[in-house]
Amino acid sequence: MKFLSAISLLSVVVLAGCVGSEPGFRVRSDFAAELNSNQGWAGALNENVAVYADRPFRIRFEIERAGGNGGFRLQYRRNAGEWTDVEAHDFPHPETEDAKTPRVSIVAATAYANGAATMNLLKGSSAGFQTGAGMSLADRSPSWSGTGAHSEFEWPLVIRRYADAGPNEDGDAFELRVVAADNGEPATHLNPMLRLAIPPGHVGGTFVETPGRIGPFRAANGDLYFIMEPTETNNLFMMIKSADDGRTWHEVDAANRPETDDLESVDARLVGDTIHIIHQVTRSTRYHTFRTSDHPARPDSWAIRDEQAAAVESVAQAATLDVRSDGSVVTFYVGQTVHYSIRSPEGVWSATARLDSGAAANSAGPQAVLGANDTIHLAYYGMDGTIWYRKLLSDGTVTRREQVASDAGTTRAEYGAVLPLLYIPETKTVVILYRVSSGKLYERRIVNDGPPTAAVSVTDRNVVRNAVDSQQPGADAVADGAGVHVLFIEEPTRGIFSTYDADGWQASTLRVDSILGSWIRGNIYTRRDGVRVYGYIYDAGSDGGAGMNRFGEIVVSGR
Repeated sequence: MKFLSAISLLSVVVLAGCVGSEPGFRVRSDFAAELNSNQGWAGALNENVAVYADRPFRIRFEIERAGGNGGFRLQYRRNAGEWTDVEAHDFPHPETEDAKTPRVSIVAATAYANGAATMNLLKGSSAGFQTGAGMSLADRSPSWSGTGAHSEFEWPLVIRRYADAGPNEDGDAFELRVVAADNGEPATHLNPMLRLAIPPGHVGGTFVETPGRIGPFRAANGDLYFIMEPTETNNLFMMIKSADDGRTWHEVDAANRPETDDLESVDARLVGDTIHIIHQVTRSTRYHTFRTSDHPARPDSWAIRDEQAAAVESVAQAATLDVRSDGSVVTFYVGQTVHYSIRSPEGVWSATARLDSGAAANSAGPQAVLGANDTIHLAYYGMDGTIWYRKLLSDGTVTRREQVASDAGTTRAEYGAVLPLLYIPETKTVVILYRVSSGKLYERRIVNDGPPTAAVSVTDRNVVRNAVDSQQPGADAVADGAGVHVLFIEEPTRGIFSTYDADGWQASTLRVDSILGSWIRGNIYTRRDGVRVYGYIYDAGSDGGAGMNRFGEIVVSGR
C-alpha cells in the first residue's frame, strides 16, 4: 500500500526525465521492511509523496561521488525555510543527553543495524555500484569513497506533529537533501519534497502523567477541548481544540500558556464557557482557567494562569477539584496526606486543611465530584490498601469517612486506585470505581446518601496500573443518564476494551488493538450531527514519550 492512499487530498508530484540517468531517491513506508528488499515503497522512484505525522518512514538515496571520501548527513528545510541538519533523536522518546524533540529526526531502525550494507535497488544512476549503508539513530554515515561510482544510503525518519520549536501542520512541505558531513556540500542531485499529512483523529503530543478529567470537553457550540503537553522535553500546558468532532486538533492561545510546567497531575471541569483547572507539581498546587470559543468577550483564551492554591510538598501528585453553584472552587491534593483548600467566589484561597489526622492520615489519590446541594463527594486511597469515602457539605462540614474497600494494594503504584468519580443526578447516586490488587475494576454506589452498596465486579479482564509512573489504573468512566460506560486498557495486551452497565456489567468489547496503551480519558456528548458518543483520547504506545495520542469515539444510545 502507498504511504497513504489518502494522498488524494494532497498534490503528488513525479519528477520526470530523471529515471535511468542520474541518482534518485525513493520513500519507503513499510518501516519493518528489510533493508535490501524491493518492497514497502510509498511511491515510485523520485516520486514526492505524503508522509504521516508521528509515523516513522524510511528514505533511500542514490549518491555519486566524483572524488574524495568521508561520510554524509541529512538536512531538511520546512516550507522553504533555512536548511537544518537532521539529528538523531529516537521516537517516541528522544533519549539523548541533550534531550529535545525536533521537527524531523533520524530514529532507530527496527529491521537492520546501523551501518548495514546496502545493495543496488534503485535504478536512477547508471554509474557502477559500490556498497553503501543503512542508517539507524546516527547523524553521520560511514565514510564512502566511490570515485566514479554510485551507492545507496537509507535513513529512518520521523516528522512530528509537535516539536519543541512548535507544531508541524497538515500540508507542510519538507525538502530533504544529503550533504557531505565535513563541509556541507550537497551530495545528491534530486531533493525529495515530502508533504506532511495528519491522519483524521491523530492528536500527537504527550499525555498528562496523572490525569483526572482533562477532556474532551464539549463547549455549547460543539467545539471540543483537551489538555496535554506538546512533547516530553517541552512539558508545558497545551489547550487543544477540535471544531470538527475530533477529526483535526490544534492548539489555541499558545502565546499565553501557563508558566507552571510538568503536568504531573491535572484535573478540570467545564462550567458554562470556562474550563477550571487544578494542577499539582511537587511543591505547589496551581489553578488556571480557560475561556472556550463560546465565551462572549475573550473566546479561546487563557484567563487565570498560575494562581497558587496551595504550597505543600507532595509525596505523590494527585489533585482534583469541583466548582460549586456560587462560583467557589473546592480542590483536594496530596502533601504528606490529602489536603484541601477552597477558593471563594471573590477569588481568595482558604488556608490548607488536612482531610484526616492521626493514624488515618496516610492517604493519597483523591477524586471528587459535585452532587446535589453543592455537596462535594470524595473518594481516596489509604496507604494500607484501603479506599475511603466522605463528603464536604456546602457549610464546610466534613462528614465521617466510610470504608469502601480494603484490597487495593499497598505499593506506590496503587496510590491512584480510584477512578474519577461519577454522579447520577436523577437517582442521587455517587459511583465509585476502583482497581483492586488482583487487577480488576470494582464499583460501589452511594444512593441518596445511604450506605455504600455491595461491591460489584466491573471488568472481566485485568486492567493495567501505573503505566509510565501514572500511579493509577489505565481506565476511564463516564455517566450517561442513569447508565455508566467504562473504557480500560487490558493488562496483558495493552489494548483498549469497553464495558457498560445495563442491568449489570456487560462482557467487554475490544475497541483498539495492537497498541502499548497507557492512558485514556473521555466524555459523553452529542456531536454536531446529533449523534451521542463517548469521545476519548488515548495514548497508543508512547510509553511516556510523544506523538502517540489519538482520538476515538463510541456511539452510545441516550438513557
